[in-house]
Parts: sequence; structure tokens; C-alpha cells
Amino acid sequence: MSLGCRRVPTRSSSATGPRARRGFALEVVLLMLVMFSIVVLAGLSAVTTMARTSNADYRGARAGYAAEGGADDIMSQLDAAMQDGIISGSDIAAITTPQMPGYLMSQQTQTMGVPVSRTITSGPFSGLYSLNQPIDIQVTARDSSGNRAKAVLSVNAQTIPLFQFGVFYEEDLEILPGAPMTFAGWVHTNGNLYLSSNSATFQSNITTPDSVFWQRKEQNQRLSGVWINNAAGTPVRLDFDSRSHAGATFKARSEQLFNGRLMNNSFGVKPLKLPLPAGTPAITLVEPRSAGDNAMVQSVKMAWKSDWYITVNAAVFNTLDTNTMKSVFCDSMVQVRAAGLTVPSSGACGRIFKPRRNAFYEGREDLRPDLIDIHIDSLRIWSDSVRATRAPRIIYINVINNNTTANNDYVAVRLRQGARLPLPATNADTGGLTIATDRPVYVLGNYNTTVWRPAAILGDAITFLSQPPNANMDARGSWPAASRCGASGVTGWCDTLQTAFAQRTARPTTVNAALLAGHSATPCDYARAGCAAPPYGGGLENFPRFLENWGGVTFRYTGSLVSLFRSRYGVGLWGNSINVGYGNGAYYSAPTRQWSFDVNFRFPERLPPGTPSVGTVLQTAFRPLY
Repeated sequence: MSLGCRRVPTRSSSATGPRARRGFALEVVLLMLVMFSIVVLAGLSAVTTMARTSNADYRGARAGYAAEGGADDIMSQLDAAMQDGIISGSDIAAITTPQMPGYLMSQQTQTMGVPVSRTITSGPFSGLYSLNQPIDIQVTARDSSGNRAKAVLSVNAQTIPLFQFGVFYEEDLEILPGAPMTFAGWVHTNGNLYLSSNSATFQSNITTPDSVFWQRKEQNQRLSGVWINNAAGTPVRLDFDSRSHAGATFKARSEQLFNGRLMNNSFGVKPLKLPLPAGTPAITLVEPRSAGDNAMVQSVKMAWKSDWYITVNAAVFNTLDTNTMKSVFCDSMVQVRAAGLTVPSSGACGRIFKPRRNAFYEGREDLRPDLIDIHIDSLRIWSDSVRATRAPRIIYINVINNNTTANNDYVAVRLRQGARLPLPATNADTGGLTIATDRPVYVLGNYNTTVWRPAAILGDAITFLSQPPNANMDARGSWPAASRCGASGVTGWCDTLQTAFAQRTARPTTVNAALLAGHSATPCDYARAGCAAPPYGGGLENFPRFLENWGGVTFRYTGSLVSLFRSRYGVGLWGNSINVGYGNGAYYSAPTRQWSFDVNFRFPERLPPGTPSVGTVLQTAFRPLY
């Protein structure tokens, strides 16, 4: 029997049974897992990228803030440098690079071009003119990771002449007139402003970096007669202040009523720096020369700016015989003039400078001042005859040994017969005359009224005495008997008739000159804790002082009223019953005040000689660079 072959069955490759379906599902799952992993990885990558980007943006923003903060720091350094009224090359060189933890800082600050005099076109002092110095500040900040940012700041250093303001006060300013008062001119104070009156109108802008109070400072009184012109020149009544309208609401109300012409800190008003080195009191401006004065102080003091520096020994007023005192007065003076300028001969000096001992009764101070009378007409005649070598621009009077006078009355300067000032040294010069001293100053009669010239008077306190009855001589050069002091019915100032509390009737008087002097301050605000019934300082209306019965008589004043300090010699208070020795005697009655800013001072070439300046630094542009 033979064996045969047996066929073994095989599986077909195209089988479609359950096992084949399970294999396909596994492949799909694996594919989906791969795709999901890709998506997850992509998401994680995106998150990581976003985190890194956000971190970079964060670090970049921090670097930007650091650069911006550094630029602000340099701004504050420039602002401090403006205390002397101008930015110099040494100020730029002295700027220190800001320091900030975690950043390497660098800076480049430079002036752009030369200073240019032009009208301010933006900001709270828009409309005034200033000496403008553009400055560019570039500050770069870099952190440890290499993140870097740069801030570029453009600023403008503005130097503004003080006599461009109708009123400028360093401390609190009170304007509370009883008699009607209309004032044309920019009013600015670096302190608080107090306004209250039955009849006061302000025709120009009013600015303060602090607060405006529709209120008296020394007592709870508010009068509703304060008017401020809007942009159209229409007077609008004041009915709000910084207490009733704080912050943005003050700004909104001012814009609604006055077109924003009453501005406080809500408008971004900044203090205007005085023309003095840091830490130096403002009264330094009118103090005598000192051997210890450095170059910066010398550039500020009127005594060093003067081209005629006169020292008077007060001991001369102990000479009892008047004629003897007059004869030795000029010989006792020490006169120093700028190179090439001459001093008067003994005879001419005696006609210009005359001493008067116990000249009259001073009601506000309760004393009889010893006067250095400067006869401006005699000065003009002497100067105009050879003006190239004689014409003065700034005369400074220094008084020494004041405590040696017999009655211990203060020594003061009086300007008289000043209706016409001396000619300038050359026809090309606008000329002008500035008289400065750290002593009280009296002005007798009209001043700078015949031919206008730039004029300024600086002193401890300034008092106006009305046009005397003998102000006008007849054709023979003598005073008519009917207009002499003592004649029946005559009015005006007379030394010999000004005694005790007697109020002589004043005559209308006009003065055209900038004034810079100390003031009498109300010591504190009655509404603040610890201030009880303070005495009133007299306010702006009594900043120019008076001693006569001016009731119904007009005092016309055109110029600029500036006060940077408190008086040191003329310390008698406005309320005379408070001063020792009075017995409630009234020493004056207020005039009708026709006061205005002298628009000539809007032109640099027409400013009085030696006009001091104030300064501020304003940001004009900013851009960050990353």
C-alpha cells in the first residue's frame, strides 16, 4: 500500500474578520495619540513662547519706566538749577546720572542752540515773554538680562523778568481793598492767594501754584465784590475758591467763568524760582556788598550790579547843627563808580544829596526818620551835562552805623523832584534809572512823569508822599507865596506840618516805576489750628504805603509791584493802634487807587536797569525708545 500527500489549509491575506478590524482600530488610536502629542507639544511651546515674550515685555516695560524715572530725576535737577533764574553750561555739566537698583543708567543732557527771547505760547504763563533755552534729556536704562530702554525728554528753561508781572509775591498774597481798586496786569504769588473786597476788579491773569481763598486771611469775612475779566474782557464775579471747589472742579469752574484766567495748582502752575542761589534768603537781593559774596551772589545782588555805590555813615546825623551836617555830608560819603564814570564835585554833590535829621513824624512806624534826600532834578542837571561819563543806571545806597543815631530812628532814603529822570549815556540806549537800598524808601511827589524812562525803586519798604504844594515854581524860579507850606487852604505833603497823628490832605500824585520791596505779612490763617485773631498785614493795597489823608484823592501808579521778603526796618503794622505809642490815632486814609502794569515792560529793551528774573523748567515733549 502506498502513502499519499495531505494538503494543509492556509489563511487568506484578504481576511476581513474581527481580528483585522481590531488591528485597524489600534493604528487609528496610535495615530491620534501622535497627533494629540503634537498638539500638546505645540501648545506647550506656544505657552512657553508667550511666557518668554510676556517676560521680555515686562522687563522691557520696567526698563522703560526706569528710563522715564531717570529723565524725571534730571528734570528735578534742572528745576533746582533754575533757582538763579537761568540754566548755564556749568549747571548742565553738574547734572548727576540717576541711580536705580538693578539697572545700569546713563544720560546725556545738552542745550539745543542758544537762548532765544520770545513769547511763551503754552502753559500757565502763556502770553509772557521769556528767555528760552531748549534742552534735550536722553536717559538709558539696562538691566542684568540685557533689556534696554531709552527715554527722550525735551524741556524748555524759561527765564522771566520779574517786572513783567503786574504783581509778584513770594509769600502769601492778600488783596482786600476797602476803597475801589481796578488793577491791570498779571498777578502771581508763589504762596496762597486771598481775595475779598466790595469793589476790586482784575483785568488780567491771576496765577498761584497753591490755593485761592475767597476769604480774608485774618478773620472770617467774605465780600462779594471781587471781579475778574474773562477772555472777552468782561468782568465776572468770583463765587468759589479752593475750599469749595478742589482739584479738577476748581479748574472747571474757572474755565466756565473766566476762561481759565484764574489758575491754581489744578492748572499745573509751578512756583517761579527766585533769582538767588539755593538756600539764600530773598532779601539778599537788596543787601549791601559783602567781601564774602561769591560770584553767583554778586550776579544777583543789586549792590554789585550798581554802577554807583554810595556808603553813608549814619553817625553824621548826630551833628546837631543842620548847616554843619549838610556841609560835611558829602565828605563823609564814600562813592564808588564803575570804570570810566565820575562822581560829582563837592558843590554838585551837596545839591544832589542832602541830609535831614528827624525829618517828619512817621505815623505807621511811630518815629521820625533821618533822611538821605536825593534831589533827582539836581542829579539830572549834573548828569545830562556830560552824560557819557556821568549818567547813572543803578545807584545803590548803603548805610552803616545806623545804631549810632541819637534817637535810634531808622535812616531812610527819599527821592524828591523826580518828575524827570536823567538822560541815558548814549542816544542808542533806552536809559532808565534804578535806585536800590536795603533801607526804607520814601518818594515825594510825582516820579518819572514828564518823559517816561525805565525806572525801578528797590528797598525795605516804599512809602509815597503826595505832590507837595510848592512843587511848581513860577517863572522866576521861586514858589508863589500862596502855594507854600503853611499857606491857607493848601494841600499836599509838607515835612514841617506832618506832626503827631495829624493827617494833611494829600494832592493827586502819579508814579511810573517798578517797585521791589518788603511787605508786612498777616502771620497766619485764622481758619487753621493755633491761629487766633492775627493782626492784618495790610495786603497788596498797602504794599505801597501812605501817610496822609488820601480820602477821595487819586494815586495813579503804573509799573510792577514785587515783594520777595518781609520788611526788616519798616516793621510798623498796618493797624496803627497795635503799634506802641499810638493811642488809636489813624495815620492815613486810603486813596482812590488807579493802578496798572506798565506795558512798556513787555519789551526787554524797556525794562529798568538790573531787572531780576525768575525761572521755571517746562516739559515740551516726551518719547520712549525700547
